[in-house]
Amino acid sequence: DDRWQTIMPGPFNFRGTLGPDDAIDVFAISITEENGSYVRVNRIGESAAAYRLLALNQETGDVVNSTNGSMMIVPPGTHALVIEMTAGDQTVEYHFSLPWMGPYEPAEEEFQDLSYRAKDFYIFAGVFLLSPLLLVIWWNRGAIFGGTPLASDIEEHERRKLRRLRERLAEALAEETIDEGEVEYALRQLGDSPWRFVVQDWGEPLLRHMTEQVEICVWRISEGDATLLLGIRVADEPWELAAMRVHAPEGSKVGITAVSPSHLFLGDEIFLDTMPAGSSMFLSLTLEGSPSSLGFQLSGLVDGQPLAAVPNRALDWDKSG
Repeated sequence: DDRWQTIMPGPFNFRGTLGPDDAIDVFAISITEENGSYVRVNRIGESAAAYRLLALNQETGDVVNSTNGSMMIVPPGTHALVIEMTAGDQTVEYHFSLPWMGPYEPAEEEFQDLSYRAKDFYIFAGVFLLSPLLLVIWWNRGAIFGGTPLASDIEEHERRKLRRLRERLAEALAEETIDEGEVEYALRQLGDSPWRFVVQDWGEPLLRHMTEQVEICVWRISEGDATLLLGIRVADEPWELAAMRVHAPEGSKVGITAVSPSHLFLGDEIFLDTMPAGSSMFLSLTLEGSPSSLGFQLSGLVDGQPLAAVPNRALDWDKSG
């Protein structure tokens, strides 16, 4: 409050008088030390006045600590000393000083190094946090220590190879005189490549059929012609005496005019013989006829039992071109 007289701890004495019309005097105490200061009221002489030393919150003005003038630690800022009459109507004189007691110095805590107690935890945490890195190093030890390509490098190499094979196959089949050797080479290379990479490279098949024993995919090699790419992936059991039939559920009859790599075919059926477990096979089929749709049926012996794999829908041949 600007009405209060501001005082500071030091060698000065202060006097005043209280009476019926002025029963309370308030002094503002300014503390400038960074950590605060020790403050106490030194009463001089006998007096019936009562002293209250108030430490104030510097934002709200609320009293956060108080004494009857005895020593307390007062933080930096502006605080208050209240002097008031205790009783009676007579005039009361007071006389006091705020002796300089020195700044408050927080005690420096003496820390003890107890890290040795957590040594086992540090070892465990270090091993736990380094385990993923060690696992990655182990997985890629060939690439790190032996110069072996990383899995990502191998995948990128496979994708580039498949892209070139697809382009070579499309170009070879587009020639007026088809180079059968080039076509067969490209198809056999597809068969030796990882199945999932081939499917990714060729895109969404026009027809896809998956069972526990086999997966069948059909793509059109290039727009506007009657040549298909047929992919067959065999699961854990080999197929014997296998054959693929391409038929027309609706529309005109369909026939097969060429198969590459070379396989025996007759009418609408191709004879595939034995397909080993875990193998992949890719064939290019050239068709004749104008069917509105195409159906596919793979048949053969699996574990000595007759088995057929028939996609549950036909390929819309008119729209696929």
